[in-house]
Amino acid sequence: MTKSFEATAPARVDLAGGTLDLWPLYVLHPGSVTVNVAIDLRARCRVGVRDKGFRVTVPGLGYERVVSKASELLADPRGALAGALLEGLEITEPRDIELSSDVPYSSGLGGSSALTVAMAAALAASVGRDFGGPGEVELVRDVETRVLGKPAGVQDYYPPLSGGLHNLRFFPGRIEAERRDVDPATWLRHLTLFDTGASHSSGMNNWEIFRSRLEGDLGVAARLDDVRAAAREMSEAAGAEDFRAMGAALRREWEARRRLAPVVSSPGIEAVIAAALEAGAWGGKACGAGGGGCVVVLSAPEKTPAVRAALAKLREGRLLLVAAENLGLAVSG
Repeated sequence: MTKSFEATAPARVDLAGGTLDLWPLYVLHPGSVTVNVAIDLRARCRVGVRDKGFRVTVPGLGYERVVSKASELLADPRGALAGALLEGLEITEPRDIELSSDVPYSSGLGGSSALTVAMAAALAASVGRDFGGPGEVELVRDVETRVLGKPAGVQDYYPPLSGGLHNLRFFPGRIEAERRDVDPATWLRHLTLFDTGASHSSGMNNWEIFRSRLEGDLGVAARLDDVRAAAREMSEAAGAEDFRAMGAALRREWEARRRLAPVVSSPGIEAVIAAALEAGAWGGKACGAGGGGCVVVLSAPEKTPAVRAALAKLREGRLLLVAAENLGLAVSG
């Protein structure tokens, strides 16, 4: 590449209240809140200038695609996000786009959203535009919705944009996003992340719940109320930095969430949570929409080594050592 612009953005661990960030679910469940924290797994995008056409590469996957028009990328699952962003940002000048990520594929950690934020920022910088802050959430949400073909929520974009711990409170016509810095060392002593190794589809899993709720399934509505109650407990506990209460809320959230739909849990997820609880953890839940991907566990510092040792003995999956992250979107070039 010649002159280039680079952007990186962190992924996140969702602690409680996921799915309720989808409109109009939070309207149907007043008082909804979603809590998440950024982690130090980052997505990256480098954008350079070309003489003609558009080139998208993902070196880690051995992927390369060169097209004359951005719209030609939309039919390719691995290039569709770039095509949708180019069109959404109305960029017609030839561009070279290189993508990479630390986030395991289909992990439930919001990796695609972090990549969307990083790519949008790098592309915007390449045409002299500023990009960043909560005002960009609607753009990246709509771009991902177009690519997924299913409704996308909003929680996944706040950590990539600004890092830290987020409490998102939903009201008719507005979202109040409260962000605060975290102490990575403290979170590291309490939070354990385990990758089951099984992929999941957040769009499909959330869609099943979303559709059932809008079709009037009273059981799903009741479970979403339970998720909301646990998320409100998580919000209060996180605000007070009370990790024991956060662990209890995490456990209650999962107890409600796993009953939302058959696709939410799996034998692998249940094995991870059972092993963590037996080792003394306060609670655990699947990240994202569940069905696979990562499991987050909270435990007392004196129990965390035993929890990690128990999980390391599982025959499938792997521990991911991550730290909470205060740095959000970073752009250079």
